[in-house]
Amino acid sequence: MSEIDSKRGSNRREFIAGTTFGAAGFAQFCCMSPEAAAGSWSIEGGVLKIALTRERGLQKVGEPRVVMDNGRKLNIIVVQHDKGRWAALDRTCTHGGAMCAYQKRSRTIRCTSVNHAEFTLEGKLLHGRTHGDVRSYAVSKRQDWIEVVLETKA
Repeated sequence: MSEIDSKRGSNRREFIAGTTFGAAGFAQFCCMSPEAAAGSWSIEGGVLKIALTRERGLQKVGEPRVVMDNGRKLNIIVVQHDKGRWAALDRTCTHGGAMCAYQKRSRTIRCTSVNHAEFTLEGKLLHGRTHGDVRSYAVSKRQDWIEVVLETKA
């Protein structure tokens, strides 16, 4: 029995992830954004602080990082899209909850589901069937770290 026959009944993504291409990362490359390194970030008073000395990927233009904290229901993507300019957005698509990934060529984030909704780095919907924009956050650089304002003070 071939691998294709044995995978019949699985969905396409599960099949691709189980093949040589998926295992090597080829099929999933467009849909993945690496997580920020453990210990590279903290949250203090509604502000996410990411140490650029510990998360060197964010020092490079076009290299996104994901920050997830299930306890705080935080799942954002952060990227330096132009030299010295960062963007931070919710990573969950408003359509069905699939994750979004940064698209370096177009400088957008795109839903990884079949829908492929696409959003600007300000969170505005460009195209796709979805339920509106994704949330974007104010980002600023402070010495050797960046700050992402998660909560505005009243």
